[in-house]
Amino acid sequence: MKQAFCIIVASLMIGLPTEPAAGVTISGSNGLLRVQSANNVYRGDLWGSVNMGYTQKGPSTGSFTFRNGTGSIDLIYGIRHYLEVGINQTIYQDRAFSGAGPAVGPLRISVKGALPTSAPSSFNIGGQFLLTVPIGGASNVEWQSYISPSPSIGGMLILSFDSNPVFLNRSRRFHINVGFISHNDRNKYEAEEVVQAGIGILSIATTNGENSSQAFFGAGLQVPIRDNIGFFTELTGERFININSNTIIAKEGSSVSTHVRLTPGIQHELTNQFSLLYGLDFRPTSVGRYAAFDNQAIYPRWKAFLNLQYRILEGVPPTYRRGRSMRVSGRSYYQYGRGGDLDPLGVGRGVIQNLEAREELLNQAERELDEIRQQRIKAQRELEEMKNSMEEDPKK
Repeated sequence: MKQAFCIIVASLMIGLPTEPAAGVTISGSNGLLRVQSANNVYRGDLWGSVNMGYTQKGPSTGSFTFRNGTGSIDLIYGIRHYLEVGINQTIYQDRAFSGAGPAVGPLRISVKGALPTSAPSSFNIGGQFLLTVPIGGASNVEWQSYISPSPSIGGMLILSFDSNPVFLNRSRRFHINVGFISHNDRNKYEAEEVVQAGIGILSIATTNGENSSQAFFGAGLQVPIRDNIGFFTELTGERFININSNTIIAKEGSSVSTHVRLTPGIQHELTNQFSLLYGLDFRPTSVGRYAAFDNQAIYPRWKAFLNLQYRILEGVPPTYRRGRSMRVSGRSYYQYGRGGDLDPLGVGRGVIQNLEAREELLNQAERELDEIRQQRIKAQRELEEMKNSMEEDPKK
């Protein structure tokens, strides 16, 4: 029984993935809150998440408090080891200033691919295609990144660096995103009214503008605190390259500056399937203001968020993330260096010691199996000797 237990434990330690597969962004992709990772979810992995965000601000004058809440759901699925698809649907979006009430927001679809590797790599490159389709009435919304009332198409380049490419939950991870999105909104604001609750029509857009387009960027750093808890921080933003002059940002803002967010947070893996991601957005730079809306800033000063993530289906890790895979691919964990647990050259001493412990456990199991084999051979010999002795007795 003891021997069988050792064999089972050794098999599990060698055969199972050693780190959680993914985290889900608020736009439905593998990564942090907004910053994407070039490491995709495993083939066959299906993740779902619920995202919530909230901010509020008191008025400059009067007693009314502006509040803005957002809720969305995501699904992300690994089609291949280096290809994933994500879907995000905003199901609740406040429209804080106009008084129009909450509405359903857009549907976002993303397809992300990464350059394949035959073994764990410290440096990974990926790319993402983005499509936003208007579903509900939440577009051109105050206190939000621009939401177009027409389909928007974009793309992004993704770079990721991992200090420990074998065990990602022990790795310091750094991601860089650079992208572009085009909004086909040139004819979407003709003769539309811009309204403030209690005041009425402020202006009417009577001419077509140009299509809006934005460049966006992001940089994210992850640092493990424990095996199941990690700290992260993001610097993200977007800048209008062109803007339709009839959008609420262009018409009511005194200026349209780059929107920059600093986002510290915690990623907490409660189980192998369930995770929490929570933190705060801060706006470190000044922005234009809505002169007609109590002189409020175009973008909020802060925003709290909570992301609940659940792995619905567990996929299959790539070859090199399954125990015996390193032998199959002709590579060795030891080639990734001995410079420390989180060194940029590889897995470090802690991982090597872990692997040596596993190897010792396997050797122990093999020794005990060999001992069982020898005892079986001895028992067979004794049985044969007893049988021969019984056959010889009648002749005497």
